[in-house]
Amino acid sequence: VMAIKNFKDYRRFRIRQRIRKIVKGTVERPRMSIFRSNTNIYVQLIDDQTGKTLVTASSQDPEINSAKVDKKEKAKMVGKVIAQKAIEAGYSAVVFDRGGYLYHCRVKSLADSAREAGLKFQQDMSNANIKRVKSSEIEFKDRLVSIQRVTKVTKGGRTFSFSAIVVVGNENGVVGYGLGKAKEVTAAIAKGIDDAKKNLIKVPVFNGTVPHEQYGKYSGAYVFLKPASPGTGVIAGDAMRAVLESVGVKNVLAKSKGSSNPHSVVKATMDALINMKDPYTVAQLRG
Repeated sequence: VMAIKNFKDYRRFRIRQRIRKIVKGTVERPRMSIFRSNTNIYVQLIDDQTGKTLVTASSQDPEINSAKVDKKEKAKMVGKVIAQKAIEAGYSAVVFDRGGYLYHCRVKSLADSAREAGLKFQQDMSNANIKRVKSSEIEFKDRLVSIQRVTKVTKGGRTFSFSAIVVVGNENGVVGYGLGKAKEVTAAIAKGIDDAKKNLIKVPVFNGTVPHEQYGKYSGAYVFLKPASPGTGVIAGDAMRAVLESVGVKNVLAKSKGSSNPHSVVKATMDALINMKDPYTVAQLRG
């Protein structure tokens, strides 16, 4: 956890949180994370799906620390070393996480040096696999996941409203979720359906199940999806079941490991589905 002592630290913390929401590392394309102090700079490649550090380098490495050059030149040397280690380990592309620091001086020197050494920086982040779908000419089935009554206490008394989270899908690889708020239950559900149809995505479904194991995360909710053989059915909780059945998954083993908030569980499940990769696409990339 980052220690916040002044406004400068708070500003960096906010930037870091914003970047981490959209920058996620995988085993094929790890996240390059940078940390710098007043004297040294550190960099590591991280697989966020498993929480493992794959490759590391820093200006405290003996061959870099012994060099009699300034801090900016040492940052360039660190960038070159991390690129060489990454390529030797089989990682040719990364997503860049500047850690809330401004992109200049040592941070920029390290990144530029890593690029020159052959490491590719990709701009596609957590939404790289998202394939948007238009709702026209597609027949959808909607599923109500949760509806909650919200009470607002005012000077004149209490006012009641309802919020509904709805999942829609064609049961053939297209799914979306939406949130609707209104003073009537039917109006809230209708708004949720309309919102869900504006956020449709295409998800790979292979032989009635998910292509591979996948973790998903949103806020305090963590979910895990695992392929299952025919006849298993959808082994999942209510919120996850609504999403998986809407997308057309017939057999899957699913587990929610964190928060039971239906909003967070639905979004975590969608995060896991977004990161799914089609077997044919992976085969083409491998040649």
